[in-house]
Amino acid sequence: MNLEEFNIIIFITGIIIGCVATLALKSYSAKNNSKKADSSSNIITMKSLQQELDSKQVIIDNFFTDSNEHLMSAEKRLADLRNTLADNATQLSNIKIERSTAASNNTDTIEPASFEPPRDYALKKDKEPGTLSESFGLDDRNIDLEPKRTF
Repeated sequence: MNLEEFNIIIFITGIIIGCVATLALKSYSAKNNSKKADSSSNIITMKSLQQELDSKQVIIDNFFTDSNEHLMSAEKRLADLRNTLADNATQLSNIKIERSTAASNNTDTIEPASFEPPRDYALKKDKEPGTLSESFGLDDRNIDLEPKRTF
């Protein structure tokens, strides 16, 4: 084998090894880029999911607000209908129907007589004050709060 043939074989082998190394490096860098792209697409996905969640929350809030407004208007129309019925009943017949008052329906009045002070269910002796007593834990003895100092 001549030296020139040997040089040609080494040159062709070098080209083949270079091409293989280039393809391997490109595939390795493509995998790394795809992993970075996947992580960035996950971030975009998380952002889009958060935006979607926020938009759904706004839709739900609007639904309940609108439902409450419709319910209030329906209650107002019902009260107007009852008042009209009561007026027409007094004009056309001897039956008296109570008029609807929105203020009495919306607020429940609690009688002050129904309030009681809290009860003391703690175990105690016959004449001993309970834990809810104002004098519980207070002794009439003259107790010095500061310790006595001796020199």
